[in-house]
Amino acid sequence: MTAKRVRGPAVAALLLLIAAPALAQAPPGAQPTTSPQTTPTDPNAVKPPPPPILTLFTVPKDAYVVLKGRTDLAGYTPLDFPGTVEGKYSVRIRGAGYPPVHGVIYVPPRGQLPFVLSEPREGSLGLFMRGLNYPGVPALSSGRTARGVTLVLSASGGIFMAAKAHSDYRERLDEVGEYPEDRARDERGYRNGWLIFTAGTLALSALDYWTRPRFDLAETTPSRLTLDVPTVTRVGAVWRSLILPGGGQDLGNHRARGTVWLASIIAAGAGYVITDYRVNRDETDVKWAQIAVDDAGPGTIDQRLLELEQQERDLAASQDARRGFAIAGITLYSLNLLDAAIMPLGYNPPKRAKVASIEPIVDPRFAGMSLAVRF
Repeated sequence: MTAKRVRGPAVAALLLLIAAPALAQAPPGAQPTTSPQTTPTDPNAVKPPPPPILTLFTVPKDAYVVLKGRTDLAGYTPLDFPGTVEGKYSVRIRGAGYPPVHGVIYVPPRGQLPFVLSEPREGSLGLFMRGLNYPGVPALSSGRTARGVTLVLSASGGIFMAAKAHSDYRERLDEVGEYPEDRARDERGYRNGWLIFTAGTLALSALDYWTRPRFDLAETTPSRLTLDVPTVTRVGAVWRSLILPGGGQDLGNHRARGTVWLASIIAAGAGYVITDYRVNRDETDVKWAQIAVDDAGPGTIDQRLLELEQQERDLAASQDARRGFAIAGITLYSLNLLDAAIMPLGYNPPKRAKVASIEPIVDPRFAGMSLAVRF
């Protein structure tokens, strides 16, 4: 009986000595280790707010906008941008009361401020200098194809004719005598005339770029982008046509008429260069026909007088043609101003799409049709 009582406390003491190191390493108040379990989502946890919706506005409002970039988008303002609209976008705006406008905007990731990348509306010398590109290229880059092609063809034709006249001038310099010298002078004047014509085409292209309608940034927030679009006014149309033929018509939503005025005045300028060259050549021919008359003998005097008379008639015809092209240019320019002063400034924007749908309604109790119309 005594041995059993002693053996029980001894076993308890031995177990206590074995567990003592483990209990000493465990921190006070430690809980027993359990297998990890998945904790359910807390319904009261605060969720991050969704990214703001970016909306495009215009002043004036209700404009038709076309955006081209990573994704294409079109519609009337105010226009909400989907989340996929991000990066640089080309923007074209049309609407009643203001001209067709082209520009570039940048749409950053949601939450940041969008901004305008294209040139500001205010004209400046720097803006004019940036327009001194190859004639017609600025117009083509802004989608004004007819106007750009007209300027490109005019400049290319002027450069070609100037190069040809310079080649003829160099050939005349290789000849010996007073007559080739006069002819060389005529070819040099012809070359210079085409160079002046090409320089004038370059100036017209730069003015076209400078006076082109542009939108401006009116307001920008992470959720709102407002573009200020210029309106069409009679004064704006007239002063543009004053410095650039057809510029007022282009502002007043009559691009075809503006291109016709520009092309007709450029054609009158090219005709004047050609007829001026003909006048110079005929004057040289009259000069040498007169010399031939002075040096003619009794047997050839009559023939030389007939040749001189013919050369004088050709000179008079060339002078009349040159005068006609000069009058035509001045007349066309004046009519261009008159047209800008009286032309209608309206624009009929495309109507909003009307959507209609009819769906059958089938039910055990009745049958019918559902009509939905959106204006």
